[in-house]
This record gives sequence, structure tokens and C-alpha cells, in this order.
Amino acid sequence: MKIARPNWLAPLLCGLLVAASTAAQESDESTAPKLPDVASLEQDWWGYFEGTPGEISPRIETFLSQVNEEIAGLGARNQELAPAIVDSVRDNFDVYLSLLGEVEAQPQSLPEPQSTYSIDELLEIAAAAREAQFDATAAATEVERERRILNGSSDRRDALFKEYLDAAEGDDRWLAGLRLVRARSAQAIAARRLEILTQNARLASDHAGETADRVDLALIRLSTDGDEQALDNLGKVVNDRKSAVDAAIKFEREAQVAASSIGADTVQGRSRQREAQQRALDAEVELALARVMLANAQARRFWTGIKLRGEFDLPEIENASIEWSELDRSIDNYLPDWKRQTEDELLAVQGIDRDGLDRATRRVLDQRIGTAQETLAHIGDLGSKIADLELLMTAVDNAIAESSGTLRQWLSNAYRSVRTAWIRLTEVSGTTLFSVKETPVTLGDVVQGVVILIMGWLLSRGIRFAINRVGRKESVGTQASLYTISRLTHYTIIIVAALIALSSIGLSFTNIAIIAGALSVGIGFGLQSIVNNFVSGLIILFERTLRVGDYIELDTGLTGTVKAINVRSTLINTNDNIDIVVPNSEFVSTKLTNWTLGEHILRVRIPFGVAYGSDKEMVRKAAIEACEEVPYTLTHMRGREPDVWLVEYGDNSLNFLLLVWVNRQGARRPTRTRAAYLWALEDKLTEYGIEIPFPQRDLHLRSGWLPPAN
Repeated sequence: MKIARPNWLAPLLCGLLVAASTAAQESDESTAPKLPDVASLEQDWWGYFEGTPGEISPRIETFLSQVNEEIAGLGARNQELAPAIVDSVRDNFDVYLSLLGEVEAQPQSLPEPQSTYSIDELLEIAAAAREAQFDATAAATEVERERRILNGSSDRRDALFKEYLDAAEGDDRWLAGLRLVRARSAQAIAARRLEILTQNARLASDHAGETADRVDLALIRLSTDGDEQALDNLGKVVNDRKSAVDAAIKFEREAQVAASSIGADTVQGRSRQREAQQRALDAEVELALARVMLANAQARRFWTGIKLRGEFDLPEIENASIEWSELDRSIDNYLPDWKRQTEDELLAVQGIDRDGLDRATRRVLDQRIGTAQETLAHIGDLGSKIADLELLMTAVDNAIAESSGTLRQWLSNAYRSVRTAWIRLTEVSGTTLFSVKETPVTLGDVVQGVVILIMGWLLSRGIRFAINRVGRKESVGTQASLYTISRLTHYTIIIVAALIALSSIGLSFTNIAIIAGALSVGIGFGLQSIVNNFVSGLIILFERTLRVGDYIELDTGLTGTVKAINVRSTLINTNDNIDIVVPNSEFVSTKLTNWTLGEHILRVRIPFGVAYGSDKEMVRKAAIEACEEVPYTLTHMRGREPDVWLVEYGDNSLNFLLLVWVNRQGARRPTRTRAAYLWALEDKLTEYGIEIPFPQRDLHLRSGWLPPAN
């Protein structure tokens, strides 16, 4: 038996399906972004181009097809202009889609930490840490550059939006809208690039921090599996490095002589002279590199000896540490100038037009390029080796700290032995050796005095080592001042120990005071200036008004960087690389301007003038943008933004004052800093068409009569 189906069921189901499909389509259409109309852009028109690349790509094609169709309705001239704008819009959208589809960078991972590390592994990790820090700095710089580009794109978009609103209906409004689309797509590109670069910079910074932590861990877990043979081999390496230093000294002298003996009467001769000068500079860099490698070898030998034997020669390590620190400081002072000179030489020779030069001259130019490139490579190696030296110095300090228990035990045992010997000597020896003003001096008194001197000497050595170590690790003071303080501490302790020792054997303080008074009189008359400079040096060191590396200016007009502070005098290096020795009393008795004493930033004032009739707001904008082009300018610091003041109606110009806060590098070179801002100002004023006037004078003839021309 068959059951009959109702004849109305099928049409009903079909109707329901059609209705559902239509409702779904209408729902999708209602939620889908609206296709922008170039001639009447709404507030949220860019939402049409937001989403995933797969969603945006067909929308872009639809939009561009509509735009191309609308071009036919434009005037003849606008039909010629529009296609070029459309092509640039398409190019922007292509870049925008590629950036949206770019896969985000993944964080870099380090290998699992080891239980122990060798010196070579430590240096490899340190090199990786330096590279990671360089990458992080470069990534941060890229972020800041892209942020400035985005700000410029946003300003451009805002300006075009205003033009769009002010444009008349018709072709002008349509073209203005198309230009606005191009500007908005360029802004989207900059925003997406900034997002990607920010992510990369964060990952690079995290990786740099993790690598730096791995260096600290390697320092803690540093160990050696060497033996006495390895220690002997390190001694041979040190001797080889010494021979290399001697050879580098000889080569540097020969290069200096060769550079000064070449004539410069012709183009080829001048080029040969420049090449010889660059080779002399390269020899100077190689000499510094040889000395640093010698210091590295010595530090490795010290460290290996301490780890293997558990003992060390404290005075030898202390003296070597002072030499290494002085070498480190000296190279840090010279390295920027070496790099700058070499880069300037490379740019200068690459900018020479070789047309019309003979083959020999072109060959000399090629030699100059090769020498400059070699120097840059040596400078890079020198920077790496200096960083290795600082790390090895820390490793030596840590090894000494680990073995300090053995040292303290040795000192304690020595003191007990000396003390026991002194007691026994005083017990068995009552014999008077000599008398001081009827006061008998026994053998026990002499031994006691010797013990006091020995203990004072040991105390002095320990304190001096602690001062140098703490000062270097905590960046307290300079090596010159620390050395002076350590020497003063040494002499003070020795003098006090000597006075106590003399008192213990029967010499009274009254006689000592008489002798000291006589010496004071002699010093007061014969060594007055020396004592004055010595005391002034102490004042400078303890007041901390002058430090190595400060940029100063005296009342005499002398300006330069403090290179060293000694007991009697201070060494000043001028901007012309001339070393001038100045007595310390000059810094105490005369007015001194220290540009870098306090906070390592300052505000400079750059006066400039423009022609009457110039747009003041445009002048301000040009000056602020000029500040952004100069690397000395402090950015993103609230309350210390650059400012421009109109200060005077001059005879020939409107006189402005640019006030800008600069960083430490700018503060250390005020003349160079002002020159950099003036250079950037001239470029920006020229770019904006702002006239820098010449001096002008109006002449009025009182009589109104001119003599006839002959």
C-alpha cells in the first residue's frame, strides 16, 4: 500500500530554501563594507580595505575597476592625469597586501646552558652578545625612522583631506579624492611597516638581553681543564705577542716617516701622500691591536694560573690591571677619531671623478680605497678585542675573589708566626741593642717595629687593590684619579706605620714634629708652586669638579677634553688633537666651565635670520625639522623639545633663536654641534624657499647732486 504525498509539500520546501538563501545574502550584503566612491568619500571609507589579504584583494580589484570606468567621464586633461595616479594607488595596494601577508618574525632561541664554560666559549658568547646588541640598536633605529615616515604620511593625508573638502564638485573633487586614496594607502603601508619593525625590535631586544644574561652565566660557570703544559703554552703566546708589539712599533715608526717624506706637488703626488698618511694611521691602529692582544694573552695566563694553582702574585696583577685599564681608556678616546678619519678618506676618494686621470693615478686611488678598507677592518677587530679584554679582566677579578680565602689564610698564618717569633724573642732577649736619649731599645722593640711596617705595607697593598677593583667594576672615578688616590693611601698608611714603628722603638713624637717642621719650612720656600699644584690636584680629585673625559673651557680661552689628571698637572686634549699640560692650580684659582660636569645634556642657542616677509610658522617648522635631522638632538623628552623664538627685528632680517637640548655627544663638542645645526638649518630653509638675506644699506645723497661722468 502506497501513501500519497501532498502535492503542496515540494513547492513549500523550495520556497523556504529560496527565502533562507535570500535572507542570508541580504545579511551578508548588509554587513559587508561599502564600496567607496572617490567623488564622495564617507568618514569610514577606508574600512573597505581592512581585513585579511584574501578578503581585501578582490575588493581592491573592484574598486580599481570602478575608478578606471569613471576616468572616461572626466575632462580631456584630467583623463591624462588620472591614470598615473591610479597606477601609484595600485602599487601602494600591492605593497600593502604583501605587508599584510608577511609572516611575523619568530623569537631567537639560545642553546641550553652548559654546566661549565671555557674561556674560548665565553668569548664566543660575548661576541654573539655584542652582535645581538648591535642588531637591537639597529632595529630600534629603524623603528624611529619608520615612525617619522608614518608621521609624515599622516600629515600628508590630513593636508590632502583638507584639499578634498575644499575642492569643487566634479573633476576637481574626483581627482582630490583619488589623491587622498593614494595618501591613505601610503599611510597604511607605513603603519604596517612600523608594526612589523616594532615586533622585530622587541624580539631583537629580548634576544640581546638573553645573550647578555648568558655571558654573565658563563662568567659564573667559567672553568679550565688545562694543565701546566697549557700554562706554559700561554707563556709562549705572551712572548710572541710581545714580539708582535715590538714589530708593530717599528712598522708604525716607518709608516710615519714614509708619510712625511712624500711630496705633494702633483695630483698623483698628493694622492700618494694621502695613501701614505692613511697607511700610517692603519699602522697606528695595528699597534693598538697588537697591544690589546698582548693584554688579552696576559689576562688569560693570569686566569689560568689562578685556576690551576690557586695562588697569584697580587702586585703583578695589580700593576697589569692598571696598564690594561689605561690601554682601554686610551683606545676608547682615539677609536672614534680613527674611524671618522678613515670613513672620510674613503668617501673622499670614492667621490673623485676619474675621467681624465692617467692609469698610475687611478692605481693610487685604488690603493687608497684598499688601505682605508683595511683600516676599517682593523678598527672592527680592535673594538672586539677591547671588549674581550674587559671581559677577561672581569674573569681575573672573579678568580682572585674565589681564591681570596687562601690569601686570607696565608696572611693570618704569617701574622701568627711573626707574633710568636716576636714573643719568643722578647722572652729570650733582654739585651739592649742601643739607646735613644737614655731609653733602651731591645731586640723585641726592633722586631715589633719591623712587624708594624710589614703589616702597614700589606694593608696598603690590599686597600690599593680593592680601590682599583671596585672603581673599575662600578665605574667610580677614572684610572688616573684612582691611581692617585691609591698612591696617596699607600703613602699615608706607610707614613703612619713608620711613625708608630719609630714610636715603638723609643723615638718620641716631639722629635718627629721638630723634623717635620724643618721639612715644612724648606718645602714652603723652595717648593711652593709644586705644593700648590699638588694640593689643587687633591681638591680636584675629592670635589669631583673635573673628571677624565669632561669637555672644559678656561678663562684663557683654552677648550678641550680632559685626558688625564695627575698629581701636579692635568693633560688637556684640544679639538686640534694637541695635548696641553695645565697646572692644577689653574683649575682652582680661575673660572672653569665644565660642559659635561652634571647632567650629560644641555641646551644650545643657535641664532639665525631670514628675510622680512617670510612666513614665521614656516620658519618654525623648518627649524624644528632641521633639529630632527641632527643626531645630537634629544627626542621624546617631555619639557625639552626644540623651540624657536623671534628675538629681534634686525637691520636686514628677522632674527630668530633656535633653542635645542642636545645629548652628551653634542655637549662635548659645542662648536661642532652649532655647525651641524646651522648646516641643517640652511638645508631646510632652502628646501622651504625661505630667503636668508644679505646685508643691505640704503644710500641717500644729501645734496641731490651727482658729479658728471668723465
